[in-house]
Order: sequence, then C-alpha cells, then structure tokens
Amino acid sequence: MLLAERHKRNGQLAEAEAALRQIVDSTPDHHAAWHLLGLIAFEVGKLPLSAELIAHAVRLNDAVALYHRNLGELCRRLGRLDEAVAAGRRATKLAPNDLEAHYNLGLALTDKGEWDAAIRAYRRALELNPDHGLSWNNLGAALEKKGDLAGAEAAYARAVALNPAHHEAQNNLGAIYSLQGRLEDARRCFEDSIKANPDFVEPHFNLSSLKTYRADDPQLRHLERNLAKAGAMPVPARIRYWFALGKAREDVGRYDDAFAAYAEGNRLQHELLPCDEARADDMLARLIAVFDRDFFAARRDVPGGDKTPIFIVGMPRSGTTLLEQILASHPAVHGAGELPDLNQVIMDAPARAGRRFPDFVPDLVPDDFKHMGEAYVERVWRLAPGARYITDKMPANFFHIGMIRLMLPNAKIIHAMRDPMDSCFSNYARLFNDTMEFAYDLGTLGRYYVRYISLMRHWHAVLPAGSILDLRYEDLVADPEGQTRRLLDYLGLPWDDNCLAFHRNKRHVKTASVAQVRQPIYKTSVARWRHFENHLQPLLAIVQAYRQ
Repeated sequence: MLLAERHKRNGQLAEAEAALRQIVDSTPDHHAAWHLLGLIAFEVGKLPLSAELIAHAVRLNDAVALYHRNLGELCRRLGRLDEAVAAGRRATKLAPNDLEAHYNLGLALTDKGEWDAAIRAYRRALELNPDHGLSWNNLGAALEKKGDLAGAEAAYARAVALNPAHHEAQNNLGAIYSLQGRLEDARRCFEDSIKANPDFVEPHFNLSSLKTYRADDPQLRHLERNLAKAGAMPVPARIRYWFALGKAREDVGRYDDAFAAYAEGNRLQHELLPCDEARADDMLARLIAVFDRDFFAARRDVPGGDKTPIFIVGMPRSGTTLLEQILASHPAVHGAGELPDLNQVIMDAPARAGRRFPDFVPDLVPDDFKHMGEAYVERVWRLAPGARYITDKMPANFFHIGMIRLMLPNAKIIHAMRDPMDSCFSNYARLFNDTMEFAYDLGTLGRYYVRYISLMRHWHAVLPAGSILDLRYEDLVADPEGQTRRLLDYLGLPWDDNCLAFHRNKRHVKTASVAQVRQPIYKTSVARWRHFENHLQPLLAIVQAYRQ
C-alpha cells in the first residue's frame, strides 16, 4: 500500500494502479486500496468508474468519513444528487469537524436547490474556518437564491476581502452591485474578476451590458483572441461568450461581425430551449374564443378595493422597465418588478380542476373573480403594505388582460409599445433566462410578436375604451415630460418632478435593462435594427404586416 501511495504522489498512476490491483487480488476486502483505486480513476477523468470503486470501499467499511466525502463529491459531479447528499450527510456525521465534508455537502444541496440546508452547511464550514473563502462565496449564492441580497452581498464581500483574486466572488459581488444600481462598483468587480481570470466568461458577459467598448479595448481584443477556444467551452459559457462578443462588436460598429456572434449565441440557446409554437398558437386561439364581447357583456364587474395594481405589459424590451422606473420614482408608487403572482393566482382558480387556462374561465362566477383579485392583492401588497399603487411589470401579463379586467376592475393597464423591429432585435441581441424560449430564433421571435400584437388588438376591441393606455417608447424618448404627464393623468396621480429624475432612483432592478434605467432618457436605441437590416429580412417579412 505504501508503494502504491508513493507511486501516486509521484504521478506514476499506472504503477500505482498495478500495485493496488495486486493488493485487492490478494485481499479483496482491503477498503483503502479500493478507495485509492477510485482516486486514480478520478485523476484520469473516469468519474463513473471512480464512483463505483469508492462506493465499493464504502461497502467494505462504512465508518470512514473520507470515503463518504469523496463519494458524495463524485456523485454530485455525475448529477446523482440524492446519493451525493446522502453521502455528504454521512461524512459530516462521521467527521463533524471536517470543513471539507460540510462544504461538499453544501455544494450538493446547492445543486439540488435545497437552499436552507445548503446555507446551514456553509455556515457550519465557516464556524470551523471563518477564512474559508469558497464557503463565503457559495453561502452568498445560496442567500441570493433565497432573496437575501444584503446577506449575499456581505458574504461575497467577505470572500473578496479574503482573496481579491477570487474571480467568482468578484463576479458575484458585481452582479449584486448591478442590481442595486451601483454600476461603477459593479464594473470594478467585473474588471477585477477578468484580471484574476481573463478566460472566465461570466464577468465579460455581465460587463458587456454596462460599458461601451472601443476599437482598442483590451477586453474586446481578449474576446476576439478566445474565438478559437469557444468551441471547447461548456455550452452555457459559450452562449455567454457569443453574446458578449456580439455586444462588443456592435459597440465599435462592426455590425456584420456582431450579428454573426449574436446569431451563434442564439442558435445555441435555441437548441437548449426549443419553442413550442403549436401550443402558443392554440393558446392564442382559445383566449380569443373565450374572451369575446359576449363574454364580457354577460359579466358584471366585481367591487374594487382601495389598492390599485398597475400592470405594465407588452413585448419584452419595449420600454416596460423604463416605464416602471419612472412610475416608481413617484412617492405614491411602489415598483415591484416582474411578479409571478398573477399567473399563479389564475392557475389556482377554484374551477380549474386540472383543466387548461382559459377553458375553465366561463365556469367562474363573480365571487370567484373577486376572491382571486383579493388573493393577488394580498400576495403583492406584502411587498409594500403601505402603498396605494404597486406596479407589476411582467410583460407577458398581456395574456391575462381579460382576467385582470374581471378580477381587479380598478387596476390600471399600461401597454408599452415600440417599433416591432427594434423590440424584436433587442430581444435577439440579449440573453435572457430560461423562460424566453421564443427570443432565440428570428422566426419564432417574429411569430411571437404577431401573437402578442394580435391579442392586444383583441383586448382593445372587446374591452371598454380607456381600459388600456398605449404608450410608445419612441414618443416617450421624444417627449419625456409630455408622455410622463399623460401617464400620470391616466393613473390619477399628481405631477412629481422625481419622475423625470428616474435615473437617480436606486431601487433594485432585476431585468436586462438595469444599465439603461440608471441613465437619463437617450435616443440611440431608436432604429437600432437598421444597422442589421440585411440580416433581419426573415424577421421583417413576418412583422411587416403587423407594424403598430
């Protein structure tokens, strides 16, 4: 055994394996030899074999914490998360003062999305060593997932203080600062992350939306030099690389090259998130069939309460975040961001019983709509109990305007409108989360726009005049004060100068427009798509007939 260990330390893995095989051939229950064989398999990249060998060592001796710790980490890397957590818990029970055991357990729990348990594991590791930067960074990530942004910021900052070259912690801290509107601090963190590890794609991607590149920009040069390495990156990192490169190339006026980068990033993301257009077409048809004029004529409004929800709907990248930032700068309005609550309340409708929306809606009675509206208000007003007005800027709530009308008759609905080519291309040039599957292909994007505008025209046709305020992004950019006064008049709110100083509002903004709403209104995004017109003909052909 000592000879095998010496061979392994010297990097002589074949010799070490041969010596260990002799041991297990003569002594099949030599658990330490099986464990070391597993470690050798890991070093040569044979993870399934490594897990099998170490699991055999565990079966031979269940009382060695190291075996469970290593088995847990292997199972985590193989995606066998239940086994990883079970092994991690056994390791921490056998060795309660083993920092690595608690840290590895935290990683497995993080991968499972069990945030509370992960937080406890990282905190226990930090009790054992308060200077363990990896635990601070991962604790921050778990706290962020739980919505504790202050705790996450403190944890990331501690990791960075311990090691300024901790590139992941620098990037994570920068992302928190970005949410807070501390854009200079965010840029500094992303730049420090890039300095610590220039090949780490995430800070390049995060920084790309916060800066304007120059032709001689060293970060652009680095992105271009990494072109040959892109194919070897994991797919999520490769996607971020292409979007970052596209933004940098667009900034310096290399529009054809920029589109090529955007197209590759979109192609990869579209493969990960295919769009079910047949389902989307069916949903549109059923919405229009259910919510017709006769449907509304046969139903009386339920009583409105003393709270006024403000729904800001439209295509993504149509100015919804800017509108919310303007309104949230008014002292009477709380900006809540993109909320899932309306959809969740509708999906919990009392008559649903497994039926699809909107098929069950005709079976709802006025009290059902009343209770659903109350449920929405109760959920949302937890965010700001003293507010009279709260904005919900989930753009896709345009699907639910019929339900809003019946559930919340005193709600205000603002329709953010923008030139369809600018709106669609802005979607195409931006990497979103995993709920925007329509955005990563010009055809699916154009057809999503057609569904959206068709449904908005339907709502205007079947609802009373004045139910929805249409507000064009281009008009807002051209006349900020006039359009803001029009907006406040619709809401019944008095004028407030803060609405024109919205860029000074430091509220958290969690959307892709975070950098834009930290600046005064600018016009450079109008007709942006023209730079890429030659590449956008498939999109233009789809939306031409539906231009607003």
